[in-house]
Amino acid sequence: MAITRNIFKPFVLIQSTNADPEARWGHGAVLLDNILYIFGGKLGEINNNFNDTRQNTNQLLTLDMTEPFTVSDPNWTIRSVGPRVAEHTLSVGGPQNELLVLCGGNYPDPVPENPLFYYNTSDQSPDWVNPNVTLPIKLREHTAVTRLSDSMNYIYGGIETDDPNVSVRVQLQDLLRLDTRQNILDDLKVDPKIPPGRFHHTATILPDGKMYVIGGYSGEFADTLVNMSQIFVYDTLTSTWNVQIAVGTLPLARRDHVAVGTQDGKVIIHGGANANYSVLYNDIAILDTTTLQYTWRLIDARGRIPPSRYSHTATMVGTNMLIAFGVISSTNVGDVVDDNIYVLDTTTYEWQENYTPKNLDFKSTPNSSGNINENIHAPVRVGIIVGFVLGIIFFLLLTGGSLLLFFRKRKQAAIYKSTSYADYKEQSSNQIRTK
Repeated sequence: MAITRNIFKPFVLIQSTNADPEARWGHGAVLLDNILYIFGGKLGEINNNFNDTRQNTNQLLTLDMTEPFTVSDPNWTIRSVGPRVAEHTLSVGGPQNELLVLCGGNYPDPVPENPLFYYNTSDQSPDWVNPNVTLPIKLREHTAVTRLSDSMNYIYGGIETDDPNVSVRVQLQDLLRLDTRQNILDDLKVDPKIPPGRFHHTATILPDGKMYVIGGYSGEFADTLVNMSQIFVYDTLTSTWNVQIAVGTLPLARRDHVAVGTQDGKVIIHGGANANYSVLYNDIAILDTTTLQYTWRLIDARGRIPPSRYSHTATMVGTNMLIAFGVISSTNVGDVVDDNIYVLDTTTYEWQENYTPKNLDFKSTPNSSGNINENIHAPVRVGIIVGFVLGIIFFLLLTGGSLLLFFRKRKQAAIYKSTSYADYKEQSSNQIRTK
């Protein structure tokens, strides 16, 4: 794995555990080895100067999700490392899914030439580094999902970082496929069914290997917000786009909402705002993708319901959905930002006062053959005789094939382990928020 050196030499400050994070928005969040990672964003209340990047942070928050905790007092660890960035994406990658993948976003000047970074969570003193692959465009407010079986990242939509007025003119419709094991980036904008460009949407990959794109802002639509009945689906196993019309009780059209996927083929959305941010939402809606026609239903959640919000994150942790931070009100004086997290048990749809780990072995993407992972059992469709014949063929080829695979893996491991994750110089940033 080739890595470009001499990009960052970050200042690293490891703070004590049980620290209290500041309120933030425009951050990224991802679960890796049952550790919740939250990186970047903007700290404090919005001051309505959307060109001001002084609030950008390079804080990396981590939270162990294998241990119970009181939701009002989680055991955070905070460190500062790497670029100060907001409105980026954070996903998973690497040979063993050990890397955090930071893509795009808004930075203080000077903006990095290549706003794509890896962070090795298995390193004792990791740095953010540039891989030897360059994004074709500087983007923000996009989405990124990972097919965990082969560490393939799919990056869709967004707006250009360099144009402060882009949201009222054009949104990106590019779909990029980033192979984080081989460091190969492909632009998949060849399918005539690719949806119109958009940003402030959500993209969620489910165990069927399909990425579900929901809502957001798009100049292709008369009201600027995409109707929630229009579900754009990208099948990562066949590399094809499709559009499905959902029925049921539709949630209101929105932007800057969040979404997670469940083990049984559902997408759960939360929050967001209307087109001009005059109305914020705190509702929960579920899209069932396992029915003949996709179906929406609204959830009447119980417990202490969090305030309405946008520009927050949602992360599926087993069967718990964890909501983090975000903007919770808009006023003429300034927007109020939250410094709390919230946990929704998706088996009961009750907001929890205490977090309890549940079903942490659940996975969210298919294996490389396209079959659903071990937690979803598909019917056996291959006959006994055919299976027996294939088994014999496999056995005959096993010795030679396994030797070839062994040497290839050794070669790949050697390339990866020889990569340096040090020698970086810090850069600062210029963020533009688009409403």
